[in-house]
Amino acid sequence: MTPTMATTSSPAGGHIALLHRISSMVSSDQDLETILRELVALAASVTKSDSCLVYLIDRSTDEIVLRASQLEHSAEIGNVRLKVGEGVTGWVAANHAVVALPRKASQDSRFKSFSTLPEDTFEAFLSVPLVDGGTLIGVINVQHVDVHEHTTDEVALMTFIGEQMGGLIGRSRLEEKSLTASRRLETLAAVAQTIGAESYLDRILQAISEMVAETLDCAICSILLIDEETKELTVSAARCSSPDYMHRMPIRMDGSLIEQVLRDGQAVAVDRMQDDKKYRYPELARRTGLTSALSAPLFSQGKVIGSINIYTRLQRSFQDEEIGFLKAVAGQAGIAIQNARLMSETLEMKRALETRKLVERAKGILQSRHGLSEEEAYLRLRNESRRLRRSMRDLAEAVILADDLNKKDKEGTSVPGRPPALREDYEVM
Repeated sequence: MTPTMATTSSPAGGHIALLHRISSMVSSDQDLETILRELVALAASVTKSDSCLVYLIDRSTDEIVLRASQLEHSAEIGNVRLKVGEGVTGWVAANHAVVALPRKASQDSRFKSFSTLPEDTFEAFLSVPLVDGGTLIGVINVQHVDVHEHTTDEVALMTFIGEQMGGLIGRSRLEEKSLTASRRLETLAAVAQTIGAESYLDRILQAISEMVAETLDCAICSILLIDEETKELTVSAARCSSPDYMHRMPIRMDGSLIEQVLRDGQAVAVDRMQDDKKYRYPELARRTGLTSALSAPLFSQGKVIGSINIYTRLQRSFQDEEIGFLKAVAGQAGIAIQNARLMSETLEMKRALETRKLVERAKGILQSRHGLSEEEAYLRLRNESRRLRRSMRDLAEAVILADDLNKKDKEGTSVPGRPPALREDYEVM
């Protein structure tokens, strides 16, 4: 009886260990990437497979995307994509059903092969849906190099893992989404605070570009403004690790991708810049390793004045939340630019008024001292300004200062040891 007990208790012991391991993972506070690594290791251990691939569904594109692998596939993670219903993996996703192919898996009519995945040449293939509360969230595939008959117990265990781990992944993605939303709200609040605290536009725009790049995890975030005279775009601020991007010449808008953003006043997303004809710098994108782009317009007083743009190295299908976030930041940046320009105009008007008052006062001094007419006094100031290559304001201030010092000397208020007062005419009269 002992051998019989040993035979029956071994699978039971394995099942208990599996339950303990899953229970430990469910009760832990792990991020999504750690959970996916654990899932791969768990599936490989249960099935003694030679390969394990985990795909998660991308709701924004209705695609299944490779997210984790037992073998090294760093270049393929996030880039291998299947439509729901495409390939065996897509069929499993579409039908919420298990597929077990013990031999010649690649010859199945549903099979779709990827040249970058050597696992596709393996003999045996088992594909199981990952489910969260009845909702499909992905697919897990295990493969064997040699022919492998999948037992009922093995399929049942993988189905159980798909259900339990699917719930854990779903919860982790929800927490990640909540955390991302919180970070974006914090970024928007920080942008608003920066706009209120800073008075220099270049500092504000640089701070915005850095916060957006950090929040959306992108390689580049740039803010481009339109030069109304040349009709070109200039890089006004950027968070960028590539010097090539920062040293770009002014960008012609004609026929460019950003022209569409500026013309239509709508955000535009591009999954692969190298393949999009509207992107004018595909070679730069290839050289710098940039793949995806998202651009949103900047508005000031109802007029498009530029764009805020992000670029990623990995291919990304931007979700509605990301597009909405960038549009919100663009709105804040537009307000900052509008306020800075209004402030600049106000200061310019104030300075012009002050200059006019100084020139009027200097003219009065010249008229009083030398019996000049108002026009003659103005012409003398203007001509001397040109000769000395100094502004009318500087010259007027010098005339006023000389007059004030001479008045004090006449009143006997000169200080012993002080250098002689400036000539009242400062070589103007």
